[in-house]
Amino acid sequence: MDTVENLKRVLALNSKINSTLDIDELLGVIMTTAGEVMRAEAASLMLLDEEAKELVFRVALGEKSSELKEKFRVKLGEGIAGWVAQSGEPLMVNDPQTDQRFAGRFDNATGFQSKAIICVPMHAKDKIIGILEALNPVGRTVFSNEDLALFQTFADQAAISVENARLHQALVNQEIAARELKIAREIQQSFLPDLKALSVGVDIAGRNIPAREVSGDFYDIIRLDESRIGIMIGDVSGKGVPASLYMVRAISDSRFLAPLFPNPAELLKELNNRLVRDSRFGIFTTLLYLVVNAKEKSVQYASAGHHPIMQRDAGSGITAPVAGASGMPLGLFENAEYALNVCKVKAGDTLFLYTDGITEARNAAGQEFELHRMKQAFAAAAGNSQEYAARLFHALEEFTKGAEQHDDMTFVAITI
Repeated sequence: MDTVENLKRVLALNSKINSTLDIDELLGVIMTTAGEVMRAEAASLMLLDEEAKELVFRVALGEKSSELKEKFRVKLGEGIAGWVAQSGEPLMVNDPQTDQRFAGRFDNATGFQSKAIICVPMHAKDKIIGILEALNPVGRTVFSNEDLALFQTFADQAAISVENARLHQALVNQEIAARELKIAREIQQSFLPDLKALSVGVDIAGRNIPAREVSGDFYDIIRLDESRIGIMIGDVSGKGVPASLYMVRAISDSRFLAPLFPNPAELLKELNNRLVRDSRFGIFTTLLYLVVNAKEKSVQYASAGHHPIMQRDAGSGITAPVAGASGMPLGLFENAEYALNVCKVKAGDTLFLYTDGITEARNAAGQEFELHRMKQAFAAAAGNSQEYAARLFHALEEFTKGAEQHDDMTFVAITI
C-alpha cells in the first residue's frame, strides 16, 4: 500500500470517527473504519477492564463477529491481543499458527482461520485502554511494517476519540444523576410538614438541611385530634438515596400508625416491627416520638436510641436534657420494647429536638459544635420557636464557616 495515500485515508477517516460522542456508535464506526484502513478480512476492538485485568470484545468486524463479541474475554498476556495489552507494544504476526503467543481457542470456537494478524495498543493519557486487531489482509498474504505503523497511527486517533466519548458520557450521566437527585430532593422535602399551613395549638419550628442532595434525617408533625399532636424526629443510618428512601418509608408508616397507637411506646414497637420485616441492607433509624396535648400542657414520649429532648425552662431560662428511658434504634430486632416517658412542662417552656448533625457539626479546625454551644443559643428568651431555630442555625453558620457540612442537620423547637 502507498504510505502517503494511506495517511491521507487515515486523516480523512479521522473526521468520521470524531463524528459521534455516543460510545457504542463510536466503537462501531472505529471498527468499520479500521477495516477500510487496513483492507482486512476481519477486525476487532477490545477495551481493557482494569478491575478484572481482562480485555473485553466490544466490537468485532467480519462474519464471525457476533460470536466473538458475545463469548470472549481475554486475560492480559493471553494470545496476541493479551500480549500487546500487557506489553504496550504493537505486534505483527504473519504466521500465527507457529507463534507461541497465538491463542487458537478463538479460531476453534468460531471456525475462523487467522492467517495474518496485526495488533496495536490503544494509548490514551499515558495508559492503555484497549487494543485494535486486524486479521487476514485482502488481496495479499501478509501485513507489512508500513501497515503496522499506519494501524498504530489510526489506533492512537481512535483511542483519543474513545476517551472523549467516555468523558462526554460521564458528564451526561452526572447531569442526569444531578437532575434525578434534584427531583428526589423535591419529593423528599414534600414529605416534611408545612408548618405554616398547620394549625396544631402549639408553636413549632422545624428545619432540615441535608449534607447531600437528599437527607436521612427527618421530622414530622401529625395532628391526632383537636388537642393532641404527634411530633417526631429521626436520623437514618447512612446518607444519600438509600437513607432518604428509608426516611420516606418511616414517615409513611408512622403517619398510618399514629392514629391507631395513641401510646408513643406502642407506636414505636409496631413501627419497629414493620421496618424489621421489610428493611434491607442493615439500615436502621433512631427516632424520638412525642404526643403533645396542647390543652392539658402535657407531653408523653418514647425514644428509639435518639438524643434526649432538651428543655428550656421558661422561668429560670436554663436548658437541660430531659431524663428518660430509651430503647434500641428501629429496624434492628423484631419485638423490641420501648418505654413510655412523661415530660413535665408548663406554659412557655420550649422543647428542642435535634439530630447529631447539629452537635457534631465541625469547624475548619475539626472541632465539634457540641451541646454547650447549642444551649448558649437558647440562653435568652425568644419570642417564638422560629426565633430559637434562627439563632441556632446562625450560631452553626458562624461556627462552621469555611468547613464542609459532613452530616444532615435537623432541628425542631416546640414552645408549649
